[in-house]
Amino acid sequence: MKNISELIVPIFVILLLSGVAIGAVYAYSGDYLDHERLYDEGKEAVAVVIMKAVEKEDGELSRSSVTNPYDIHRVFVDIDTPRPEGEEPPECSFTVSKLTYDVLVRRDKIVVTYLPSDPSVCTLPDSLSATRTILLSMMGVAGTLLLLAAGFTVHVYRSFRKPAPGNPVALTTDLGLPPGKLHCPRCGAEMTEGYIPASAGIPWRDRDDPVGMPTMTSGLPGTSSLLKRPKLHAYRCPACSIVTFKYGTGATPPK
Repeated sequence: MKNISELIVPIFVILLLSGVAIGAVYAYSGDYLDHERLYDEGKEAVAVVIMKAVEKEDGELSRSSVTNPYDIHRVFVDIDTPRPEGEEPPECSFTVSKLTYDVLVRRDKIVVTYLPSDPSVCTLPDSLSATRTILLSMMGVAGTLLLLAAGFTVHVYRSFRKPAPGNPVALTTDLGLPPGKLHCPRCGAEMTEGYIPASAGIPWRDRDDPVGMPTMTSGLPGTSSLLKRPKLHAYRCPACSIVTFKYGTGATPPK
């Protein structure tokens, strides 16, 4: 494949989209499922704060009272659930905002929503609905990124798929030359027939024109498109680096 180097950026984009999406699913799917279960099956109970700490990137806890809003603020509580006499109350932890973290102190009593089947999963009732919505949105974003990666993969595959034998790429323009090869105006050698896959327009300036600020809409007619990439009929002389191409639409009638 002559243009194999053009695959580098598309493959990078596909891997980036897929990596971000899979990372989001990995990071948030567990919390999302827990909050779905809390929303459907959760019960409220009184809990006693036993500790609060900031969770570091490596998972370690720091029992610090000086934090910033971007820290992961975690509160640990004992839940007063129905249990056999003498059995220790179940413990659970959940994340809170910095404001809630600063207000709560050890031995404070608060109301939490917990899972009867797994009391280690709990949260504050007031934050359950909002957190569930946020997590659902994150999962939706992850799904959208995966769909974009899949769609872009199909587009890349179709762009690099070699045409079937005897079925060359359909061109947007046609030089309309009489039978025979086109010769280079510099060296006289036969030129190679092909096409230019334009997309963002090919600007043109006369020798006495200023450069200006070329844009997609200021290119030569037929050299830019938002939906279907123009394929301009062309001939090239590799030795002289000269290209002759037809822009606009349709064919040029032979003289």
